[in-house]
Amino acid sequence: MIRKTDPQTIAPYLKDASNFSGGCADEVIIPETTSELVDFLQTNSLPVTVAGAGTGLTASRIPNAGVIVSLERFNTIGQIANASIDVGPAVSLADLQNYLQQTSGYFYPPNPTETLASFGGMVATNASGSRSYKMGVTRDYVLEVDVVLVNGKTVTLARGTSIADPLILDDGTEINFPEIHYSSPRCKNAAGYYIQPGMDWLDLFIGSDGTLGLFTRIRLKLLPRPDDFISGILFFEREESCWELVEKLRSLDGTTISPCSLEYFDKFSLKKLQKNHANIPDGARAALFFEQDVLKKEDYDSTLDAWFEFLTKEDVSLDDSWFAQNAKDVQHFHEFRHDIPVLINEENSRLGRVKIGTDMAVPDKHFMEMMEFYRKELSQSGLEFVIFGHMGENHLHINLLPNPPEMDRAKSVYDILVDQILKWGGTVSAEHGVGKLKKSYFAKMVGQQALEDLRKIKHAFDPEDRLGTGNIL
Repeated sequence: MIRKTDPQTIAPYLKDASNFSGGCADEVIIPETTSELVDFLQTNSLPVTVAGAGTGLTASRIPNAGVIVSLERFNTIGQIANASIDVGPAVSLADLQNYLQQTSGYFYPPNPTETLASFGGMVATNASGSRSYKMGVTRDYVLEVDVVLVNGKTVTLARGTSIADPLILDDGTEINFPEIHYSSPRCKNAAGYYIQPGMDWLDLFIGSDGTLGLFTRIRLKLLPRPDDFISGILFFEREESCWELVEKLRSLDGTTISPCSLEYFDKFSLKKLQKNHANIPDGARAALFFEQDVLKKEDYDSTLDAWFEFLTKEDVSLDDSWFAQNAKDVQHFHEFRHDIPVLINEENSRLGRVKIGTDMAVPDKHFMEMMEFYRKELSQSGLEFVIFGHMGENHLHINLLPNPPEMDRAKSVYDILVDQILKWGGTVSAEHGVGKLKKSYFAKMVGQQALEDLRKIKHAFDPEDRLGTGNIL
């Protein structure tokens, strides 16, 4: 086991993509086996924070005190068996994608923007990505995990083990699910513990933000790799035309047209993207990246014909829109999607500006009024902003880009947006989790009684509140 105590060697573990500052820790512990991790936790009495890959946006991995446990040595990829594969928590999305591409006819569908994210972190936040509209989120692909609790006790959580029954740890200890009333929102949601009647114990740990246990092995379900993808970026002269098209696409369930990705870009996003993509039409006021998986190559042409037949009847600038002709084009379109957060972060760094980003979603029935609400409130704010993201799931990322004197106004606008989203039964985090940065909004979302319910769950596994202290609650 490696132990780091020098402040200079600890410093890299006190940062993540959120740019949150102020973390501190006495030591970094890097176990190389599960036994070393268990031995350490059985004798440790200090607060413990799990260090992921540092790609998170909510400061979950940045400790307030105590020790950091990094599972960076848990980076093995197992063999494929029964359309599943075991990975260590330090294996990155890119690692697994490369492995599957080279060795099998399978693929792992969730595709978060940050391919360097580790599976430990992705499971801890129930990460999603552009294909989650059709193919689901991390939760849908986790079959089993090995977990070590903060006191060093161990358990394997597998599908089919319900919270209706006690959870039996490896040493015979039993943990009962507390009697509570809270349940999670019925929309895409990554805020706080996932709670639904009769769910598996495994589902409780997925999305728990590093507060219930440490994952040492994760078994993932795989799907047969599609032979191809149909991809395109559609441009619109009216924002409403894009919104209306998405509503129509969602009504086509069961037809040949079945997109796995529906990603939105507003006119301000397109303006910034022109830096890297000069051929964006000047008159475009919105764009939609769509992608559909085609399982068998022989179905490609008929599926593409169905898309063109459908789109010719819609208010789309087809002559200016882009359609992939080969794998290189498909990759280019994904880069188009991934470029916008990168460009914003680079611009903020250059200008010394702090981004205030939302991660909210609402149920389907509020989609159109959500879009109208965003346009009205943001236009009236006088702030610079961009909107992009997972339109198919009513999950858009609004990035407010205030200059330093505008920070208070930006925070007020954020509060207005949160209040309305919660009135519609939405969530303050559909993808990135709560961590340390969204706790006040999460508390507003669930209410005091629900917070007490969630604390009962936390204390069932961590009665001294030592693991991931400061995250969620």
